[in-house]
Amino acid sequence: MRKSCKVNDNIISSKFGLAKIAKLVIFSFFVSSNAFSKSSDNINFNKAFLRSAIDISAYSHGNPVSEGNHFIHVYVNNDLKGRTNVMFKNSEANSSVAQPCFNTKLITMLGIDTKLMTPEGLAQLESGVKCTRIGDLSHELAADYDVSTQQLKVQAPQSYLSRNAKGYINPELWDNGIPAASLQYDYNAWHSEASDNSSFSTQYLGLRGGVNWGAWRLRYRGALNWDESNSWRYNNSNIYLERAIVPLRSKLVLGESSTDGQVFDSIGFRGVMLVSDDRMKANSQRGYAPIVNGIANTNALVRVSQRGTVIYETSVPPGPFTIDDLYPTGTGGDLLVTIKEADGSERSFNVTYASISELLRPGVTHYSVMGGSFHDNGINENPEIFLATVRHGFNNLVTGYTGVLGGKYYQAVSGGVALNTPIGAISSDITYANTILNDDLKSKGHSIRFSFSKILPVVNTNITLASYRYSSSGFYNINDAMLMRSNNWDDTGWQNTGIDRKNRFQFSANQKISDTLGSISINASIQDYWNRDQRDTEYQLGYNNSFKWFNLSVNASRTKDVINNEWQNKIALGISLPLGKNSKAPYLNSTYIHEQGYQGLQNSISGSAGIDQQYNYSSYINFDKYSDTGTQTTGGISGNWTSPWARLGGNFSTSRNYQQYGMQLSGGVIAYSNGLVLTPIMGDTMAIIEAEHAGGAKINNNSSLSLDNKGKAAVPYLTPYRLNTIELNPKGLSNDIVLQETSHNSVPTAGAIVLLKYKTDIGNSVLFNVRHPVQELPFGTPLMDENNEIVGYISQGGRSFVHTKKEKGTLSLKWGTEDSQICQFNYELNIEPLEKNSLRQHDAICQ
Repeated sequence: MRKSCKVNDNIISSKFGLAKIAKLVIFSFFVSSNAFSKSSDNINFNKAFLRSAIDISAYSHGNPVSEGNHFIHVYVNNDLKGRTNVMFKNSEANSSVAQPCFNTKLITMLGIDTKLMTPEGLAQLESGVKCTRIGDLSHELAADYDVSTQQLKVQAPQSYLSRNAKGYINPELWDNGIPAASLQYDYNAWHSEASDNSSFSTQYLGLRGGVNWGAWRLRYRGALNWDESNSWRYNNSNIYLERAIVPLRSKLVLGESSTDGQVFDSIGFRGVMLVSDDRMKANSQRGYAPIVNGIANTNALVRVSQRGTVIYETSVPPGPFTIDDLYPTGTGGDLLVTIKEADGSERSFNVTYASISELLRPGVTHYSVMGGSFHDNGINENPEIFLATVRHGFNNLVTGYTGVLGGKYYQAVSGGVALNTPIGAISSDITYANTILNDDLKSKGHSIRFSFSKILPVVNTNITLASYRYSSSGFYNINDAMLMRSNNWDDTGWQNTGIDRKNRFQFSANQKISDTLGSISINASIQDYWNRDQRDTEYQLGYNNSFKWFNLSVNASRTKDVINNEWQNKIALGISLPLGKNSKAPYLNSTYIHEQGYQGLQNSISGSAGIDQQYNYSSYINFDKYSDTGTQTTGGISGNWTSPWARLGGNFSTSRNYQQYGMQLSGGVIAYSNGLVLTPIMGDTMAIIEAEHAGGAKINNNSSLSLDNKGKAAVPYLTPYRLNTIELNPKGLSNDIVLQETSHNSVPTAGAIVLLKYKTDIGNSVLFNVRHPVQELPFGTPLMDENNEIVGYISQGGRSFVHTKKEKGTLSLKWGTEDSQICQFNYELNIEPLEKNSLRQHDAICQ
């Protein structure tokens, strides 16, 4: 493995003679022969073509390859399989070209079927006693290693390759990670004071903890809330134990969790569940959480609740906002979004979080089995329940699904079919339910659902969702049924729920007009009830376009809900444009909003700063006109810093009627056998990087992350059961620190914390300017230390970059067999620590 190193641009001379260029070209041409020449004869080079004497006998069998582990790219039939360590060993004692050894892990990674290998080769492979060559396994297999590109290319007949789906990764390569404990925290504090001396303060601390041991994952989620009226209160949301069941491509869950929302709506439970996990399947054969969009008029506090539990809280600046980082909680359960403005006003809306039935590939089966008790923090009844669902793809046309749900107070059965038809994807199902309400009142009913999805031909209109659902007057899903049985239920409870729905229709579509005219989107939702005459109705129409210098968006909505029974119309016109031409230029966003009783103009400037854009800032000024209170002007600022250890942010806003300020702090910590790692960003599946003495090196996968002073970092958002490549960028490191490895591959299982160690070499880097008293030193002459190990090569002008651990010593050069072609020199270095981007230089006379 060649060590990576850096030399300043000013170190290398820019004056190349034509003779030297020709010499370099001819030399490179001669040594480009294949490393694995199948001929045993030496290749003889005519030295008359070279301007000076160079000993190139080492290249007579190809480019030299040293023995040992080499971290290289591996290919099969020109298809990249990844990067891994491969052991190289000499086939003969005096050979200068080591050849690769193949083991079971490498063969598995390459996807070669062992059933077609020779019995002798397979036995040798399984024993692992000696170095197994590719030809020992089968005469049909061949391998070539290109030392210049560090690529091992294996050629195999198609019949030798395992027949797996595209993107398949053998489970033998999956990594369960190391024993570790993790904790993610999200803290938000918010305070406002009105001109009438009223005030409101709140604090929120969300915690997500975990412990990993082998294939087991212990997960915990809770939240600590405080406000002036309720003081501190703690809410335990979920705690469960989980592990993968690889042969079944499923996961086992023990504790408090949620079902997957297939066939029946998602249900919170406390018990045990075995469910299919699509992540274990190839990409060509495979959760979900909704995106929350809204508009804030001031620096506002936004809370997202599900089933009575606050699952997300943050502060947002005025204007449109998007929350796209909600953690999946199964695949269902409507979200209640509450926006609390800085002036004390508050409004809420629901975001539908439900799954519709989907088509499966032929022969694919998804299932779930759950047993335990019903669990909802907002409901005080926890009856025992059992659930079983199955979905199966029969062929390209038909997917069928069914399920049963049973408990002491609730029983339901469901069945349906999904069709892949020429007119679009269609699914339809029916659910029968029997509910025992309070006072042993029994209620029976059914619900019929129809869904449609299609990209219309010619016009390319994408109908994302068109669904209709009818529920009879006696039908309830289990969440509604348990809520009605709860002691917290009262006559006004229906105002914040969808209980007693009769008809529900949803439609969503988008249409790209053209590259120059932009796109439009349409959304509609209508819902009525059995126990009231009013209906919930919402229509939305949007237009978006990108011009040369700015982006334009127009959104109009018309809504009516059952609480106020009044129509509300709203229109928002927005533009955004960069205030400069570079990538760090701030953006100006301006939005005009008009609705009943209100007109407003919201203007903000936002951007980022810092080498890695670790600083983000935003400022705004709003001009608001209310029909009842008149005109007012508000303004505010906010910013955050992504440090190597945490994210820290703050905000402030003011007007003549109030003042508001707040702060945020988020991050995480991982504890493992080698210590603690602090990180500003956490994910469920992560990697810990260790590169001793390489503190400050950047991580290419995430520019905001770098190694700490101990050479450690935590990399989030690894994709489970997929090949993840983590690369280090040595830019900025001292030249005395050499990264022998800059890239590692890992295939983590879900929730794993994998440990990736990068080899580093600490020594003294120096650029020698070597001269010979009589002649010019030949280009490519190796420099050898006292142990006859090569530490560098002579380049143009007698220069050689050397990385040595010794402060002083003797180096020798040999470019022939005569005494006049051998010389040596002594050196003694100034070993003061190097600053970044600096390099020692040393003049030497070789004699």
